[in-house]
Amino acid sequence: MPRVSSLVAALPLLLCTAGTAFAHAHLKTAEPAVDGTISTPPAQVAINFTEGVEPAFSTIEVDDAKGQRVDKADPHTAPADAKRLIVDLAALTPGVYTVTWHATAVDTHKTEGTFHFTVASMAASMGAMPGMAAEAPAGAAIVASEAWARATPPNGRTAAAYLTLTDNGPADHVVGASTPVAGSASVHETTNDNGVMKMRAVPSLPLDTGKPVAFAPGGYHVMLMDLKHPLKAGDHFPLTLTFEHAPKLTVEVAVQAMGAAPPMAMSMPMGGMNMGGASK
Repeated sequence: MPRVSSLVAALPLLLCTAGTAFAHAHLKTAEPAVDGTISTPPAQVAINFTEGVEPAFSTIEVDDAKGQRVDKADPHTAPADAKRLIVDLAALTPGVYTVTWHATAVDTHKTEGTFHFTVASMAASMGAMPGMAAEAPAGAAIVASEAWARATPPNGRTAAAYLTLTDNGPADHVVGASTPVAGSASVHETTNDNGVMKMRAVPSLPLDTGKPVAFAPGGYHVMLMDLKHPLKAGDHFPLTLTFEHAPKLTVEVAVQAMGAAPPMAMSMPMGGMNMGGASK
């Protein structure tokens, strides 16, 4: 009986140990937001985790579209907040940036993930402000965001690129597309005709002032044909759109994993988060 009593007495301690053994620091929120677009270049990237992290064994790396690091390699937690990891940045220019994080929780368990954010040009930001469209440069009238594509198989010859276009100037039309990663590119639309999925080319896609047009799976997309090399997750490539009136617009397309879902900001009314985290 004394031995049974000892086991019973030790049970709460065992349960407590088991409860903390699997604690992981998962990404909760980020600043800039995951897959977000901002007009002012940030001075730092901050990630708020669900658990406290050890800054000596945790990292945040920020790369530009060319794969060059733009962070100052100084990850540190916020004062009195072990759940908030921060890294300072060099001066950023407009473009798409990739954030790769590795977090070691206070209990030594590790998590990691990747997400993107976009710094819009100042001219594009002015074009998006009420009452400023008429004074913005012609090239700033149409703004692109959330540009992405899925990775392709090694022998894949076609792919699709998705993004959201917002026309802040006079009504216009998308009349063409091109990219150095494919032999040809053009706007297509996928439709459901009585249960049969059909795809057709759209030679001229109208853009109405102030009404975003989303390119997404199952709808509008930029069809990339005769790929010159497979698209790999984590890569970026330029995509140039041609308009009937506005100057050409080139955006950086972020390649996601095969079968990746659309960015949450495109599919949820108030934005959202794609955590991109995996436990080890």
